[in-house]
Amino acid sequence: MRCMGIISYEQATMKTCFALLGLVGLLVMLGDASAFSRSGGALTGTPRAARAVSVRPANKTSLSVSPVEVIPPSYDLALGSLALGAAFGVPGSPLKSKLSAILGGIPLLLFGLFLAFQTTTLRFTFDDDAFSLVKADMSSSGENVVVGGENSWKYSSFVNRDYFPSQSFPILVYFKETQTPKEMWNVGPGEQANSPEAIAKGAVPGQVHFFPAIGAVDAMENAFEAHGCAKIETK
Repeated sequence: MRCMGIISYEQATMKTCFALLGLVGLLVMLGDASAFSRSGGALTGTPRAARAVSVRPANKTSLSVSPVEVIPPSYDLALGSLALGAAFGVPGSPLKSKLSAILGGIPLLLFGLFLAFQTTTLRFTFDDDAFSLVKADMSSSGENVVVGGENSWKYSSFVNRDYFPSQSFPILVYFKETQTPKEMWNVGPGEQANSPEAIAKGAVPGQVHFFPAIGAVDAMENAFEAHGCAKIETK
């Protein structure tokens, strides 16, 4: 688990999540939007009142010895992906066909299982100084194999953050920071996010991160705001 989760988040998972966005749009157009609850844009299940809890790490490998806020896990994205995958193969479904089962159903089912595993084994946390991705036992998730360094980012380094497609219907958690060495900022999606065109439109240079929304987004947003994490307000 040391590297698998981070590789998938920063590379393969991002592309799959954007594909999922397109499939969700298709589902809405087919009139199935009523299947989604208002609970944080949830696809199913997680209580609206989910709140971060404070814990004290129990071992020396933890990122911090002080109490941290732990964002409750949310299985909404995993269950939604599984539901969409099943819709491509359920008898009588307007989406069912051999082609859709191969191109849509099977990948979404596998992706849903992968997200469920990630939701169970990883946590987003907030301590006095930084936002971090850790294992469920509060131990370090190891070095980020994409850009290097601990998977922990100081609040003061944030230059922007958001949710895609929206906070009320979150699939991806996005943030941009300047803690990562500058020479890594244009890795992956950073090339476009830091392009002259993006800067001219008001973007601030930095390292881009995307994570599947496997934590309760409302609790996460409250923590971001409480710790003064910068956000560019769009008009």
